[in-house]
Amino acid sequence: MNDFLQYVELDSFLHRLDPRTKFFFFIVISVLTSFVMSGVSLLFLFLVFLVIWVSSHIGKYIAVLAAKVKVLLLFIFLLWLVLGAFTRNDGPVIFRSTFPLFGGTYLFSLEWFDLYKGAVFDMRVFLMISVFYTVILSTNFSQIISGLRSWKVPYSVAFGVGLVFQIIPMIIKEFSTIMEAQSSRGLEVEKCGAFAKMKNYVIVSLPLLFRVLGKGHSISLAMHYYKLNFKVKRSSYKVIRPTWRDLAFTAVTVFSTVVAIVLQMMFYIKLS
Repeated sequence: MNDFLQYVELDSFLHRLDPRTKFFFFIVISVLTSFVMSGVSLLFLFLVFLVIWVSSHIGKYIAVLAAKVKVLLLFIFLLWLVLGAFTRNDGPVIFRSTFPLFGGTYLFSLEWFDLYKGAVFDMRVFLMISVFYTVILSTNFSQIISGLRSWKVPYSVAFGVGLVFQIIPMIIKEFSTIMEAQSSRGLEVEKCGAFAKMKNYVIVSLPLLFRVLGKGHSISLAMHYYKLNFKVKRSSYKVIRPTWRDLAFTAVTVFSTVVAIVLQMMFYIKLS
């Protein structure tokens, strides 16, 4: 489970799907979660994701992802909580008081609406990360390139997109290695408070930057030594073809999108 952010060889309906179907799912959900701001709509999308994860046997990997990004989600939640604490909103109040500061009087007002706002932005971020992660888990490097090439995407562009899907897991792995090295030197990373944990993450960001630059340099040298030529016409032994599974999954994606948009219009609460 150390390489949790990489392609996993499984026999599931999600892995058997045409990569183009998964690209369509990725694009639609990414666009959808970028503007949906209704808690009910986001909860519905999360339930759809949950069914996909459980039925494709990747739920345990999603649980690992949630554990890895919990600090980020906590930071986002607290940030919106702090910003909302100095704004008066309608609805049930948890705590409200005024306090003097620098000769003026300021209002501190914490309402249930502030908790709702923080949860909405947390859910949006998690779904944005999860849709990318779901594609990575179920689609290998060659499938990504083959799917894009079938859309007449130039090989250089298809190779670059596939490389991005491979580099991000490498970065996560390097980050995990650095965190383990820092922990062995006595830097408490996990067993500390949320703010101390965020400070520790900032500390390890600099060595991570140099490691990532080194990996990028190694990939560039490998491409140069092996004389990678994007102008060479390439063929593929395996031809990808859509099946009834792709039609069903596309229909579910479209249906879920429509329902999410309807719920957004019915239950939208202005957050600012």
